[in-house]
Amino acid sequence: MDFQFTDDQQDLIDAAKAVFDGENTVERMRAMAAGKETSSLWPQLTELGLFGVMAPEKLGGLEQPLTVMAGIAEASGYAGVPEPLIEIAGITVPLLVEMGEPDLVKAVLGGVTPIGFLTPLVPNVPFGNFCEKFVVTRTAGGALIPKDGVNLEALKSIDPLRSIFKASVTGDQNPDTDQRGAVLCAAQLIGLSHRMVDMSVEYAKDRHQFSKPIGSFQAVKHQLANVYTQIEFTRPMMHLAAIKGGVAVHNAKVAAIDTAMLAAETAIQVHGGMGYTYEVDLHLFMKRAWALCGEWGDRNYHMKKLEDYVLNGAAELGPDHTFRG
Repeated sequence: MDFQFTDDQQDLIDAAKAVFDGENTVERMRAMAAGKETSSLWPQLTELGLFGVMAPEKLGGLEQPLTVMAGIAEASGYAGVPEPLIEIAGITVPLLVEMGEPDLVKAVLGGVTPIGFLTPLVPNVPFGNFCEKFVVTRTAGGALIPKDGVNLEALKSIDPLRSIFKASVTGDQNPDTDQRGAVLCAAQLIGLSHRMVDMSVEYAKDRHQFSKPIGSFQAVKHQLANVYTQIEFTRPMMHLAAIKGGVAVHNAKVAAIDTAMLAAETAIQVHGGMGYTYEVDLHLFMKRAWALCGEWGDRNYHMKKLEDYVLNGAAELGPDHTFRG
């Protein structure tokens, strides 16, 4: 199966990554966490057309598949972008298209009307205070409700850059939305894992013990190599899930959670435990990963789905099925 992007798709992902990495600096993230005023990424995200990645061309969108949205989500995770771009572009916009709300889609793409969603697999609504309306998911599609139609109770997130709320309305599980959400969440976790490895590699080059950089020690090199290898194995699982859906989504989310947890644990060890502290930038990405591990189904949820798939006879087991695409 070919997981390569076209030149145009890769250019779009690269352009998004350039904006994320260039504008959402660690200094910006720290200022936001401290409650200071920072520059908004909203105009640049809108100008680049990122809110319309999955919207039809006739509505002003780019009409790209989930795989491209996942590539942008991975870049967003790597940069630790706090804005709800992935939630709006990857979840809300496809729901509005399915519901037949072209005017609202255009308003969202123009950065005019931020619309959130209420769905069971995301029990704590991200950025609920930012949204003017919500889409409550149904088994197929969804229903619009105004902000004053739902009670939002502010909660404290482990991630200092995420505002989350407990909503009085949750809706129903929507299979298509659940799969999109799990794939995009897995993509962000892969990006976060990659960033934590890169930060640890740079630290291992600078930190010296016994007059040598700790990165020269075999134990440190092997730890980081193990995480990097796991990231490279997890990424194609995520792309396969974006293309095929179904059981591949559960595999991808479990793999992404395991990879992110391993990356965080290894990064903390390489940093000598300091990565857990507020003074080290690593904690901004580590805490985001921990927060996302529980969204769109935690590890237990997806493992139970895989267990049911195997035990109810739906899985094709045996060596002749192992390497089929």
